[in-house]
Amino acid sequence: MDINSLSIGLLLFAVFMFPIAYILFNQKAKENKIKKDLVQIASKNHLKLDKMESFGHLSLGFDSIHKKLIILEFGDLDKAQVLDLKEVSQVRIARTLETGFSGNIKKDRMVHIALELAGKKQDKLAEICFYDEDDYDSTDADIRLNEAKKWDELLQKNLAV
Repeated sequence: MDINSLSIGLLLFAVFMFPIAYILFNQKAKENKIKKDLVQIASKNHLKLDKMESFGHLSLGFDSIHKKLIILEFGDLDKAQVLDLKEVSQVRIARTLETGFSGNIKKDRMVHIALELAGKKQDKLAEICFYDEDDYDSTDADIRLNEAKKWDELLQKNLAV
């Protein structure tokens, strides 16, 4: 193999690998910023987060000792919510389905998935939107439904009886 072939091969390798490396680097930087923001909110409220997750526009953190949930949407620290699960009596998954037809086959598709948290007086304390077809990142609704189920299960276990 001569030098020209080798240099062209290395150049092509760099041209195709640079965008991938750049995307991975940016994604990791965004994840670290979100994690840092959640930890900052937690420390302001004297919490230590056991579980942190991000789903596109939504980031959640949970402190199982103090039974508190941090909800951060779009990375907006000013609108972050800290919910005390001692004030929550019910958590449920809310789904909005839209019926459509594909030929002669009736098909339901999810257009909105959220966790609704209700207080002791059955008033709605918060809605944590995992998926909305119109507003947020267009990821698979079934994936977001599984994530909502996972958080529903975690919060159900930690509700004060």
